[in-house]
Amino acid sequence: MEGMLYRLATAVATAALALAAAPSAGAEPPSGADDIDSYPNARGSFSSAAPGDFYWIFFKTPDGRHCGIGPNGGPVGCDAVPTDAPAGTNQTVVNSWGPADYQHSDTARFTRDVDVLPEGQRLENWGASCGVGHQGTVTCKTYGQHGFVLSATYGVLW
Repeated sequence: MEGMLYRLATAVATAALALAAAPSAGAEPPSGADDIDSYPNARGSFSSAAPGDFYWIFFKTPDGRHCGIGPNGGPVGCDAVPTDAPAGTNQTVVNSWGPADYQHSDTARFTRDVDVLPEGQRLENWGASCGVGHQGTVTCKTYGQHGFVLSATYGVLW
């Protein structure tokens, strides 16, 4: 019995250390994430008449990625991931109630035939916003203090 308690205590301690060393899923936004707040609102054709797209806003980036902003804080996402994303993922997604993550979908959830969102401009939709920064980097955030930065080579999730 004593050996069993020792193994249990060791397992609990190991798990606690692993959790303490793991990065926080609710990390703070990176420096510069709020820069998109100063970008002007873009003008163009960013809506879709497709069924189910009511109150959504969609955009393309200058380098061809497709993104969308759902009403009321999300979902917000792009049908794209950076090269450092986990294998098998093809979407970057965030909602107001939790941190962003990389997901796999068999359908292109955020791809519509809409205008390009130019560098240095943003779109807002009922509590969520996205902007395109330097070299096409996309920053999206929700009113729940969650979001992501997406470039071709790296991503930051919070």
